[in-house]
Amino acid sequence: MAKKLEPLILPQSRPRNPLLVPGLTRRAGPHGNTRKAARQQARQRTREMLDALLAGDVAEFEID
Repeated sequence: MAKKLEPLILPQSRPRNPLLVPGLTRRAGPHGNTRKAARQQARQRTREMLDALLAGDVAEFEID
């Protein structure tokens, strides 16, 4: 007697949520002050102090 073949039923996967994927793949970066950020802040402070000095807003002896 021939064996009756049952159809192979595969479970359907849930549809992918495109808004969820970036959140699952995101990793935390470095926390705290990096050297690059410190250099940028120092450069910005220097520029602000020079601009204030050249504009005459601050006397030369007031700059730290």
